[in-house]
Amino acid sequence: MKKYLKIFLFFTIFILICPVVIAQNNNNVAISHSYEKAIVLDIKNKVEEVAENNGTKEVISAQKLKIKILSGKHKNDEKEIKNSLSNNPLDLKIKKGDKILVYIEEFPKGKYTAQVQEFYVLPSLIFFIILFFLILLIVGGKQGLKAIISLAVSIFLIFELFIPRALNGDSPIFLSLIVSTIITIVTLILVSGFHKKTVSAILGTIGGVAIAALLAIIFGNFTHLNGLSDENARSMFTQLPDLNFKGLLFAGIIIGALGAVMDVAMSIASTISEVKKANKQIKRSSLIKSGLAVGKDIMGTMSNTLIFAYVGSSLFLILIFTQYGGSYLNFLNFNFVAEEIVRSIAGSIGLILSIPLTAIIAGYLENRDR
Repeated sequence: MKKYLKIFLFFTIFILICPVVIAQNNNNVAISHSYEKAIVLDIKNKVEEVAENNGTKEVISAQKLKIKILSGKHKNDEKEIKNSLSNNPLDLKIKKGDKILVYIEEFPKGKYTAQVQEFYVLPSLIFFIILFFLILLIVGGKQGLKAIISLAVSIFLIFELFIPRALNGDSPIFLSLIVSTIITIVTLILVSGFHKKTVSAILGTIGGVAIAALLAIIFGNFTHLNGLSDENARSMFTQLPDLNFKGLLFAGIIIGALGAVMDVAMSIASTISEVKKANKQIKRSSLIKSGLAVGKDIMGTMSNTLIFAYVGSSLFLILIFTQYGGSYLNFLNFNFVAEEIVRSIAGSIGLILSIPLTAIIAGYLENRDR
């Protein structure tokens, strides 16, 4: 009888305690999170904490910050939070009056926590963008305004058409070609109007970008590129494993080469148009030669522009390799290095071949009657 009584009491206590434990655990689970801006009202003091790191004790100093939240649900709330400091160069050395971005986690019963995320730099970035637009307007005047409009259209197409459709599973290569074509047409017509030279530049740009895309796909497959050499791509792979990462790599090459190819094509087409205006009787072959002559001068600097842009984005990796004295054979076979080489060479070849392509098209369009 005592045995059954004990079992009964055990289950009774278990049933009574379980809801309490579950409720307690639920109270410790965040129900939402957000990023909000805040200002540092005061730095009270610095404290030191001892942390265990692989069996060794490490002293970590921290700032106790008194902050005021400036946005979101908890706007105007004042809160004390901690900002850890160590020898890590990524640590934020915060001063009184600094504006920061805080990560807020919401818990049941109105409780929330706040953590330092980054300095709040949005106003500085906005000022820098406005400065860029002002310089465009001052130097370019009406053309500068057109350039701003074309830039806005380009950004809109990338963020509102390419990215959502790519995330939805559509072919990134096809999308990038469509977006690049629309951007080219809108930009060149806005900047130069609808003329023969504009049509020549549009066709030359589309041809050059298509060549870059074809070469990137061919040699990307030869070099077994998978689009996952970038840390951000690998991070996204854990969340969206079905995404076409190889296609996104090739799409990035197409969009990355677009600006330089467009610039070269417009320069060639404009040159041929001006030569035709200066000499109405000039032969078609002479027009094409004039375009090719200008293209040869542009070719070296613009190819360098593309290659230097890609080298600049990988500069720290090159420095690390040089510092540790690795084998160049090994280095060139790394996936991320092969990716940058294919990216820069494909873009450069597309740019170079857009020169004769644009020159031939412009020569025929400007001199159709001869």
